[in-house]
Amino acid sequence: MGELASVEQEAQALSETVGVRRRDDLRLLQIRGDDRQSWLNGQLTNDVRELAPERAVYALVVDVRGKIVADVWAFQSAMGGASEDGALSLWVPRTQLSDLLEIFEAQIIMEDVELSEAETGGVLSLQGPLADKAAAEILARCPGLERVGCDELGAGGQWLYGSPDALVAAEQTAAAVIAELGGCAVSEAGYELSRLRAGVPRFGVDFDRRHYPQESGLKERAVSFNKGCYIGQEVICTLENRGRLSRRLVRLEGEHRGPFEPAALLDADGETVGELTSGAWDGRRGRALALGYVKSRATATDTPLSYRDATLRVVAMVGL
Repeated sequence: MGELASVEQEAQALSETVGVRRRDDLRLLQIRGDDRQSWLNGQLTNDVRELAPERAVYALVVDVRGKIVADVWAFQSAMGGASEDGALSLWVPRTQLSDLLEIFEAQIIMEDVELSEAETGGVLSLQGPLADKAAAEILARCPGLERVGCDELGAGGQWLYGSPDALVAAEQTAAAVIAELGGCAVSEAGYELSRLRAGVPRFGVDFDRRHYPQESGLKERAVSFNKGCYIGQEVICTLENRGRLSRRLVRLEGEHRGPFEPAALLDADGETVGELTSGAWDGRRGRALALGYVKSRATATDTPLSYRDATLRVVAMVGL
C-alpha cells in the first residue's frame, strides 16, 4: 500500500503520525450465551467485566502453572450490531487458535456459553497518534467495516475488520487516507523497529509457554489483581506476593548490527546470564535495540553484556 518508505520512516510514522499494516496472523473468536461475561472473566488475566465496542482489553491466557499460553484482545463485538445480547469477542493468534479452542471448551462445564470463529479477512491495524482520525475517515469511505481500539505500541491504535471482501476493498482507501495524514504502510521490519523502540514484547518471540507474565514485563499491561478468580491466578498471585523472579525481560542497547537471533548473553566474567530474544539496528539512533531475558542479578541499568562479538547494555526492565 502506498509508496515505499524506509524502515526508519515506517517506525517514525507509528510513533508520530500513523502507520497501517495488514494482520493476517489473527483470528476472531466470538463468545455468546447468558454466562459469557463471567465465564470469559474466569479465563483471562485481565478484567473483562465491562467490555465495550470502542476499546479492547489486552489480556493473557495462562495455564494452571501460570505460564502464558497466548495473548488476546477482548472486546464487546459490534459485528451484526452491538447490543446487550451481543457476543463478546477475542482476537487471538492464528497459531494458537486450536489450542485455545480446546482449552476454552474444556472450561465450559454447566455455563451457558457458545464459542465460534467469525468469518473475517483479518485486521487492518492503524497505529500512531493519528490512528483515530484515520480510522474515522476510512470508515466513512468504506461501509461494511467495524472498528475497535487496540493500542499495540502505546501511541494510540485502531483495528478495522470485516468480511474478506470488505477488507480487501478497504486497503486502497486506507493507503490513501494514511498518506494524506503523513503516514505510510508499515512492513514487519518497520513494526519490529517501532516496538523495540517502545520496549513492547511480542508473543511467540519474546514470551511464550515458558514464561510468567511478571518476568515478561506484562504485569501492568495485562494482569488485574482485583478481578476475581481465573485459571492460573493462584500461581501468579503467589509469585507477586511471595515469589522471587529468577529472570526478567530487559531492554538492551549497543553496537551489534545484526543478525539478531536467539543467543546467549554473557556477563563480564564470560558466564551465561541470559538470552537475547529479538533485536534490530536503529539507523536513526545509530545503535542496536534488543530485548532479552537475564538473571535477576544482571538487570541493573547499564550492566554490560556480551552478545556474540558486541557489547549490549541493560537500559531497563520491560514493563517498568
